Amino acid sequence: MNNLRLVILLGLIFLMLFGKSNNAISQQLVEADTVAVESIVKVHSPHKATMYSVIFPGLGQAYNKKYWKIPILYLGIGLDIYAINWNTKNYKKYKSGFKDFSEFYDWKTLSAEEKLVTEKPTADSYQKILENDWDTTTTSYDTWFKTTLQNGKDSYKHDRDLSYIILVGVYVLNIVDAAVDAHFTNFNVNNDLTIKVEPAVSYSAFSGNSIGFRCQITF
Repeated sequence: MNNLRLVILLGLIFLMLFGKSNNAISQQLVEADTVAVESIVKVHSPHKATMYSVIFPGLGQAYNKKYWKIPILYLGIGLDIYAINWNTKNYKKYKSGFKDFSEFYDWKTLSAEEKLVTEKPTADSYQKILENDWDTTTTSYDTWFKTTLQNGKDSYKHDRDLSYIILVGVYVLNIVDAAVDAHFTNFNVNNDLTIKVEPAVSYSAFSGNSIGFRCQITF
Protein backbone atom coordinates (compact mmCIF):
# COMPACT_ATOMS: atom_id res chain seq x y z
CA MET A 1 0.00 0.00 0.00
CA ASN A 2 2.79 2.38 0.89
CA ASN A 3 4.61 1.38 -2.29
CA LEU A 4 1.50 2.22 -4.34
CA ARG A 5 1.25 5.65 -2.75
CA LEU A 6 4.93 6.24 -3.44
CA VAL A 7 4.52 5.27 -7.09
CA ILE A 8 1.49 7.59 -7.49
CA LEU A 9 3.36 10.45 -5.81
CA LEU A 10 6.40 9.98 -8.01
CA GLY A 11 4.15 9.82 -11.07
CA LEU A 12 2.45 13.11 -10.17
CA ILE A 13 5.81 14.78 -9.60
CA PHE A 14 7.09 13.43 -12.95
CA LEU A 15 4.00 14.71 -14.78
CA MET A 16 4.32 18.13 -13.17
CA LEU A 17 7.98 18.41 -14.10
CA PHE A 18 7.51 17.02 -17.61
CA GLY A 19 4.50 19.26 -18.27
CA LYS A 20 6.39 22.31 -17.05
CA SER A 21 9.38 21.39 -19.19
CA ASN A 22 7.20 21.02 -22.28
CA ASN A 23 5.55 24.37 -21.62
CA ALA A 24 8.94 26.01 -21.20
CA ILE A 25 10.24 24.44 -24.39
CA SER A 26 7.10 25.48 -26.29
CA GLN A 27 7.39 29.01 -24.98
CA GLN A 28 11.05 29.15 -25.99
CA LEU A 29 10.21 27.93 -29.48
CA VAL A 30 7.48 30.54 -29.85
CA GLU A 31 9.82 33.26 -28.64
CA ALA A 32 12.51 32.04 -31.02
CA ASP A 33 10.07 32.09 -33.93
CA THR A 34 8.91 35.56 -32.97
CA VAL A 35 12.46 36.85 -32.82
CA ALA A 36 13.28 35.26 -36.17
CA VAL A 37 10.26 36.84 -37.83
CA GLU A 38 10.98 40.22 -36.32
CA SER A 39 14.58 40.07 -37.50
CA ILE A 40 13.66 39.03 -41.06
CA VAL A 41 10.74 41.40 -41.70
CA LYS A 42 12.04 44.91 -42.36
CA VAL A 43 9.78 47.87 -43.04
CA HIS A 44 10.50 49.58 -46.38
CA SER A 45 11.02 53.28 -45.67
CA PRO A 46 9.31 55.76 -48.05
CA HIS A 47 11.31 58.54 -46.38
CA LYS A 48 14.60 56.90 -47.36
CA ALA A 49 13.42 56.31 -50.93
CA THR A 50 12.39 59.96 -51.22
CA MET A 51 15.63 61.35 -49.79
CA TYR A 52 17.74 59.07 -51.98
CA SER A 53 15.95 60.37 -55.09
CA VAL A 54 16.38 63.96 -53.91
CA ILE A 55 20.12 63.46 -53.42
CA PHE A 56 20.71 61.54 -56.66
CA PRO A 57 18.06 60.74 -59.31
CA GLY A 58 17.53 57.00 -59.69
CA LEU A 59 18.90 56.10 -56.28
CA GLY A 60 15.40 55.87 -54.83
CA GLN A 61 14.37 53.49 -57.63
CA ALA A 62 17.41 51.34 -56.82
CA TYR A 63 16.38 51.32 -53.14
CA ASN A 64 12.90 50.17 -54.21
CA LYS A 65 14.56 47.49 -56.41
CA LYS A 66 12.86 48.91 -59.52
CA TYR A 67 16.09 48.83 -61.49
CA TRP A 68 14.35 48.81 -64.89
CA LYS A 69 13.16 52.38 -64.29
CA ILE A 70 16.68 53.79 -63.98
CA PRO A 71 17.63 53.54 -67.71
CA ILE A 72 14.30 55.12 -68.68
CA LEU A 73 14.88 57.96 -66.22
CA TYR A 74 18.37 58.70 -67.51
CA LEU A 75 17.24 58.37 -71.13
CA GLY A 76 14.70 61.15 -70.46
CA ILE A 77 17.32 63.27 -68.68
CA GLY A 78 19.83 62.74 -71.50
CA LEU A 79 17.35 63.69 -74.24
CA ASP A 80 16.30 66.77 -72.33
CA ILE A 81 19.91 67.91 -71.80
CA TYR A 82 20.53 67.39 -75.52
CA ALA A 83 17.47 69.55 -76.29
CA ILE A 84 18.76 72.28 -73.95
CA ASN A 85 22.18 72.32 -75.66
CA TRP A 86 20.65 72.27 -79.15
CA ASN A 87 18.23 75.14 -78.47
CA THR A 88 20.84 77.18 -76.61
CA LYS A 89 23.32 76.90 -79.49
CA ASN A 90 20.74 77.94 -82.10
CA TYR A 91 19.36 80.70 -79.88
CA LYS A 92 22.83 82.25 -79.59
CA LYS A 93 23.37 81.93 -83.36
CA TYR A 94 20.06 83.57 -84.25
CA LYS A 95 20.45 86.20 -81.54
CA SER A 96 23.87 87.21 -82.86
CA GLY A 97 22.63 87.07 -86.46
CA PHE A 98 19.61 89.23 -85.68
CA LYS A 99 21.77 91.82 -83.89
CA ASP A 100 24.33 92.04 -86.74
CA PHE A 101 21.73 92.08 -89.50
CA SER A 102 19.65 94.74 -87.73
CA GLU A 103 22.72 97.01 -87.69
CA PHE A 104 23.41 96.25 -91.35
CA TYR A 105 19.72 96.78 -92.22
CA ASP A 106 19.71 100.19 -90.52
CA TRP A 107 22.87 101.19 -92.40
CA LYS A 108 21.51 99.90 -95.72
CA THR A 109 18.31 101.98 -95.44
CA LEU A 110 20.29 105.22 -94.94
CA SER A 111 20.48 107.76 -97.71
CA ALA A 112 23.59 108.02 -99.88
CA GLU A 113 24.74 111.15 -98.01
CA GLU A 114 24.30 109.46 -94.61
CA LYS A 115 26.26 106.42 -95.75
CA LEU A 116 29.25 108.66 -96.52
CA VAL A 117 29.52 109.66 -92.85
CA THR A 118 28.40 106.33 -91.35
CA GLU A 119 30.68 103.32 -91.29
CA LYS A 120 29.30 100.07 -92.66
CA PRO A 121 28.98 97.35 -89.98
CA THR A 122 31.52 94.59 -90.43
CA ALA A 123 29.95 91.90 -88.20
CA ASP A 124 28.08 89.47 -90.45
CA SER A 125 27.25 86.39 -88.36
CA TYR A 126 23.90 86.24 -90.21
CA GLN A 127 25.83 84.85 -93.21
CA LYS A 128 26.13 81.56 -91.29
CA ILE A 129 22.35 81.31 -91.32
CA LEU A 130 21.77 82.40 -94.92
CA GLU A 131 24.72 83.26 -97.09
CA ASN A 132 23.90 85.94 -99.66
CA ASP A 133 25.09 89.13 -101.30
CA TRP A 134 23.05 91.37 -99.01
CA ASP A 135 24.26 94.61 -100.65
CA THR A 136 22.15 93.81 -103.70
CA THR A 137 18.98 92.40 -102.11
CA THR A 138 15.69 94.31 -102.03
CA THR A 139 14.26 96.01 -98.96
CA SER A 140 11.29 93.61 -98.81
CA TYR A 141 13.64 90.61 -98.86
CA ASP A 142 15.78 92.17 -96.14
CA THR A 143 12.67 92.78 -94.03
CA TRP A 144 11.58 89.17 -94.43
CA PHE A 145 15.02 87.90 -93.41
CA LYS A 146 15.16 90.19 -90.40
CA THR A 147 11.73 88.93 -89.27
CA THR A 148 12.87 85.34 -89.80
CA LEU A 149 15.92 85.90 -87.60
CA GLN A 150 13.81 87.44 -84.84
CA ASN A 151 11.24 84.62 -84.97
CA GLY A 152 14.01 82.00 -84.88
CA LYS A 153 15.67 83.72 -81.92
CA ASP A 154 12.41 83.85 -79.98
CA SER A 155 11.46 80.27 -80.90
CA TYR A 156 14.76 78.74 -79.79
CA LYS A 157 14.70 80.75 -76.57
CA HIS A 158 11.18 79.48 -75.84
CA ASP A 159 12.17 75.86 -76.54
CA ARG A 160 15.30 76.19 -74.40
CA ASP A 161 13.31 77.54 -71.44
CA LEU A 162 10.70 74.80 -71.91
CA SER A 163 13.45 72.17 -71.88
CA TYR A 164 14.68 73.48 -68.53
CA ILE A 165 11.13 73.22 -67.15
CA ILE A 166 10.84 69.64 -68.43
CA LEU A 167 14.16 68.76 -66.80
CA VAL A 168 12.88 70.02 -63.44
CA GLY A 169 9.66 68.07 -64.03
CA VAL A 170 11.60 64.85 -64.67
CA TYR A 171 13.57 65.40 -61.45
CA VAL A 172 10.36 65.94 -59.44
CA LEU A 173 8.70 62.93 -61.10
CA ASN A 174 11.70 60.82 -60.11
CA ILE A 175 11.13 61.79 -56.46
CA VAL A 176 7.37 61.21 -56.56
CA ASP A 177 7.78 57.84 -58.28
CA ALA A 178 10.26 56.63 -55.66
CA ALA A 179 8.02 57.75 -52.78
CA VAL A 180 4.87 56.16 -54.23
CA ASP A 181 6.67 52.90 -55.03
CA ALA A 182 8.01 52.73 -51.48
CA HIS A 183 4.50 53.21 -50.04
CA PHE A 184 3.11 50.43 -52.25
CA THR A 185 5.93 48.12 -51.12
CA ASN A 186 4.53 48.26 -47.58
CA PHE A 187 0.96 47.83 -48.81
CA ASN A 188 -0.34 44.45 -47.72
CA VAL A 189 -2.41 42.68 -50.37
CA ASN A 190 -4.53 40.02 -48.70
CA ASN A 191 -5.08 36.73 -50.49
CA ASP A 192 -8.75 36.94 -49.52
CA LEU A 193 -9.26 39.93 -51.83
CA THR A 194 -11.89 38.99 -54.42
CA ILE A 195 -13.90 40.90 -56.99
CA LYS A 196 -17.21 39.46 -58.08
CA VAL A 197 -19.14 40.81 -61.05
CA GLU A 198 -22.57 39.40 -61.81
CA PRO A 199 -25.74 40.47 -63.64
CA ALA A 200 -28.40 42.16 -61.54
CA VAL A 201 -32.00 43.23 -62.02
CA SER A 202 -33.27 46.38 -60.35
CA TYR A 203 -36.78 47.77 -60.16
CA SER A 204 -37.88 51.40 -60.27
CA ALA A 205 -41.45 52.71 -59.99
CA PHE A 206 -40.74 55.11 -62.87
CA SER A 207 -38.79 52.93 -65.32
CA GLY A 208 -39.79 49.43 -64.21
CA ASN A 209 -37.32 46.59 -64.34
CA SER A 210 -33.79 47.28 -65.62
CA ILE A 211 -30.87 44.94 -66.18
CA GLY A 212 -27.31 45.83 -65.18
CA PHE A 213 -24.22 44.54 -63.41
CA ARG A 214 -23.31 44.37 -59.74
CA CYS A 215 -19.69 44.50 -58.56
CA GLN A 216 -18.86 43.10 -55.12
CA ILE A 217 -15.41 43.48 -53.56
CA THR A 218 -14.52 41.30 -50.57
CA PHE A 219 -11.38 41.72 -48.49
